Amino acid sequence: MTIKTDVLIVGGGTTGASIARELSRYKVNVLVVEKEPDFVFGMAKGTHSFIHCGLPGNNTPLMDELVLKGNSMFNEICEELEIPYKTIGKLLIALDEEEMESVKKTKEKAEEAGVPGLEIIDKKRLKEMEPQISDEVVGALYTPTTGIVSPWEYVLALIENAQFNGVKAKLNTEVLDISFNENDDFKFLVNTNKEEIKSKYIINCAGLYAEKISRMIGENEFALKLIKEERYVLDEDIEICEHLVRSSKTGDFVSPTKKEIHHEFSNILLGQTVEIVNDRKNTSTSREGINKIGAFAKKIFPDLNIKDLIRGFAGIVPINKDSSDYIIMPKKIEPNFINVVLAGGLGISASPAVAEKVINILIEQGLTLKEKDNFKASRNKIIEFRNLPREEKDEIIKKDERYGHVVCRCETVTEGEIVEAIKRGATTLDGVKFRTRAGMGRCQGGFCTPKVLKIMARELGLNVTELTKKGNKSGLLPYKAKEIILKEEK
Repeated sequence: MTIKTDVLIVGGGTTGASIARELSRYKVNVLVVEKEPDFVFGMAKGTHSFIHCGLPGNNTPLMDELVLKGNSMFNEICEELEIPYKTIGKLLIALDEEEMESVKKTKEKAEEAGVPGLEIIDKKRLKEMEPQISDEVVGALYTPTTGIVSPWEYVLALIENAQFNGVKAKLNTEVLDISFNENDDFKFLVNTNKEEIKSKYIINCAGLYAEKISRMIGENEFALKLIKEERYVLDEDIEICEHLVRSSKTGDFVSPTKKEIHHEFSNILLGQTVEIVNDRKNTSTSREGINKIGAFAKKIFPDLNIKDLIRGFAGIVPINKDSSDYIIMPKKIEPNFINVVLAGGLGISASPAVAEKVINILIEQGLTLKEKDNFKASRNKIIEFRNLPREEKDEIIKKDERYGHVVCRCETVTEGEIVEAIKRGATTLDGVKFRTRAGMGRCQGGFCTPKVLKIMARELGLNVTELTKKGNKSGLLPYKAKEIILKEEK
């Protein structure tokens, strides 16, 4: 079977989803293929939640431009798509006068780049903003436009809205080979593990695998190396800070995560530890990592107790070996093939601006884009039952009693929310977790997992032994206990 489309987006993570949503405004056929079983199982799964303000890097002009512009676009996008988003501000801290001088230079450079609202904070003001911060911190650069968002909710909201507006998407679909024929209007022939796809344009948003996809169309024009960054999550009852607090020297940080409407707490996230790796699937954490990150966090916030850690994870980020900057450009050999590689990270922050830039490149390459009359920018999120006022909870339960059945006690996630997540595409345990937070609390699914699996089996029409954690070979239950008992009785 061969499918035809005007634009094929390879990779449905942060970048691919952003571009898909932007293209869904226009009268054009768009298909997104994602090799993972869900759209948030790639790089988005291991990222932090920061929307950076746009502090300039070292020789990264494209990244600087797009992160700064992207930051300014987030409020509107998150309002349209009902994604919880909060501007919390960042404190880039200094532990001595030498670091403080470096912080001041960062401010000067950032102001030249157009970053708004920057302010040098002295020790007294710092204590007012963060009462639990250590006396060892002598000052900081305050960046008020730094924000936090749930990376999973962001990606899923973008792809949901894109699909609502006509974009097609296929999961578990891996690109195996690409060839092109100049004499064919649909010049690209893409072989996948499922079917053939013919397309007029290809946008390579394959993230960690972008180099591999680019090589399928002649010689590659960039090279990537991979770094691993570790993160650690504390129990949500721990109240340490209200801002992203980051070392100006090492990049280590302590930060709140998503602040939910009507909900006073949020998990504290610790992280940074950078390690160069060769394996794209090496998302392991380490004793060295938690010791380093924990030591920094404890130094900055002496009351913090690392024993309150409930989860550790790591993410892999591609880095451009040649220039450290983003790669967003058509291939020289075939300009209808556009590489979009946000090498160096900060991809979520830049993603709205990246999508706009890619649209402009497509137009330059000859794609005609006419706006739809019926484009719908809004999207309704899954109900977050625990954050609703009591009166609204009662009304929802009257309409659907499944919202009165709490499945995940730690996060107060109901059966109704889990069923809705499945309706929206969750087919794995992690897919439900990233859409509802079921299993993200203190017990990390120790209590609710059996109940979630039972609901999933019922709604998907599967045996529980067929369900997986994250697709592929990540089965959870090899057999039912009663089947073994019956077998032994025979």
